[in-house]
Amino acid sequence: MLKRLRMIKDTASAIRKIHAAGGPKRVKLVRIEHPKGLVLTSSAAVVEVATQSGEVIRFTTALPLPFLYAWGYRLARGLHVPFVSDIDPEDISVDVPVPGWAWPGSKPSA
Repeated sequence: MLKRLRMIKDTASAIRKIHAAGGPKRVKLVRIEHPKGLVLTSSAAVVEVATQSGEVIRFTTALPLPFLYAWGYRLARGLHVPFVSDIDPEDISVDVPVPGWAWPGSKPSA
């Protein structure tokens, strides 16, 4: 519980830094961890944001997961279901450009 609260505080701090640096230019989902928690399930995600000023801000945030999704995932991994057990969520990475109009207060890029 304390770890989740610390992640929320770190995420809020990172968002303030991103806003102070002119907003995001690119957002990269570096890694997603396996679901944790029995009833209130969540996954930790490592996010890297390249800002308009060129600074790169990296932070870890907790992503809430639906109860049935998390337990279905665990059951499928335990039973070695082919597609689910072959893919490791920690290997997933996505890099997405952010349009200028998507961040409040930022200038549209030409």
